[in-house]
Formats: sequence, C-alpha cells, structure tokens
Amino acid sequence: MKLVELHSEIQFSILEYFTNHPNASASVETINFSWLTNERFPHNVDQVQTALDRLVDHGEINMSSDNNYFL
Repeated sequence: MKLVELHSEIQFSILEYFTNHPNASASVETINFSWLTNERFPHNVDQVQTALDRLVDHGEINMSSDNNYFL
C-alpha cells in the first residue's frame, strides 16, 4: 500500500471513529494504540500523526491546547 493510500485509510478510520463517538477526544498515541487497533492495515504513530495533521489542515477535526484531537 502506498503511503498516500495508507494515510487516507487512517484518516477515514479516524473520521469513522469520530462519527460513532462525536464527543471523543484523544491524543495521537491513544488514537494509534486504541482506536485503530482492529484496522486491517499496519500503521505507526508517525503515520497516524500525518493523517491527523491533514485532517486538522482540512478543518475536519480540531486540536486542543493539550494536543488532544476532537471534532
């Protein structure tokens, strides 16, 4: 899988989690190790961080002052 595809898959999974849990808020580590544990693709914290950065840049999610991500 190409990195662009992987980041898209990670982004989709994160947005899907937020759709199902709209009041959720978590750090990149929690998202990587808890939210994405059952995904079919291998990933690491750096890849999840890149996906989160893209979601923030596109205004799809927000980042709090304590570095937690939320809708």
